Amino acid sequence: MMRSAAYIFLFFGRFILFPVYFLSGFYPRRQDLWVYGSWGGYRFADNSAAFFLYCQQEIGNNIKLVWISRDRTIVRSLRKNGYCAYWIWSPGGMLACLQAKVHLFDCFSKDTNFWLSRGANKICLWSGVPLKVFERDIDNTRSRYYRLFHGSLPERWLLGMMMPWHIDKPDLIIATSAENGAITKRAFGLPEGRVVITGFPRNDILLVKNRSITSIGAKLPDSFINAVEADGKTFLYLPTFRDSGKEYMGINWEQLDLLMSKVGAKLFFKTHPMDRLKNDVHLDNVIQLPQTTDVYNLLPNVDVLISDYSSVIFDYMLLARPIIYYMPDLESFLSENRSLLFHPEEIAVGPICSGFEALLQTIEEVALHQPEINSSRREQTMQRLFAHVDSNSSQRVLRSIDSRFYAGSLLVR
Repeated sequence: MMRSAAYIFLFFGRFILFPVYFLSGFYPRRQDLWVYGSWGGYRFADNSAAFFLYCQQEIGNNIKLVWISRDRTIVRSLRKNGYCAYWIWSPGGMLACLQAKVHLFDCFSKDTNFWLSRGANKICLWSGVPLKVFERDIDNTRSRYYRLFHGSLPERWLLGMMMPWHIDKPDLIIATSAENGAITKRAFGLPEGRVVITGFPRNDILLVKNRSITSIGAKLPDSFINAVEADGKTFLYLPTFRDSGKEYMGINWEQLDLLMSKVGAKLFFKTHPMDRLKNDVHLDNVIQLPQTTDVYNLLPNVDVLISDYSSVIFDYMLLARPIIYYMPDLESFLSENRSLLFHPEEIAVGPICSGFEALLQTIEEVALHQPEINSSRREQTMQRLFAHVDSNSSQRVLRSIDSRFYAGSLLVR
């Protein structure tokens, strides 16, 4: 009942907000003001956060850089660290979004403020190299996103009203390779020239030479720092989001905790930001991280990644470290969620585990022995999906924005 009332309120609110969106296109926009957002405004993470911090150093003296968030805790934290940040519907936040010439976001223009973005240059930094189909390529007829792009006319109209940022095409979007760029162009329905091959800013931290846990620059959990500074291996489990909303892990956390104790290791895990399943785990050797955690600050000091259909498996390949693929629901994932652009067996550089017992055995083997990585498959996948393997992705993104929207006047090095 409460949810139905909320949807009704949001629907009728569109009749006010769409005129606001239209009128925002007439407001004069400042060339020296950029706004950033991430994951609907609820996180400070991923490519937006990495690029925001990079731009502070490179153009912060000439361009006012503002972070927009729906989470007041994020706003307070950024301000405490000397950055400009506003709550999305505060006077300062609305004015910044209305005046900014450039809106930068990880996913969609609602990450900043879609309703105040018409007339701005919208730059999508996207959320990863896709293993799953997304946007216009989604082929699950039960998905609302499929119906948004391929449903009946009434369905497309209604869902377009409720989720207009999905049909609002960015002026520029980044990708990691030509193949990744072609997938992105098709999924977003973009014309030629709007996809640039730069690499992802969030991956720069993975490829910086001589890094240490004290050089990351972000506040890391004390439990993670302690684990890294100990002698044992550090595992990180990052499952992706399931459209079906069904339970998928099949993990006995207590048994996993005992194994970690046995091999002298620690396992950290974090569910996807959109995942609504509850897994409240409080154990000594298995530590659950908040969904808002930016795992890219952790990855440089992770010894072994465990994941499934998440794009993080591609990013972690840059480190040439072991990856365990835990996929107990592959068949149901394909039948109830989305198709895959790459079959796991095609791109896996480590063992694929289809059940919990196999996962336990594989973790023990990896923890106690030096595992082999399928180097030939890793090389093939890297060639397909990463045109650049260095720590200069943020620089390339900034140069692309400079040349595309500022005619080189930002004087990017």
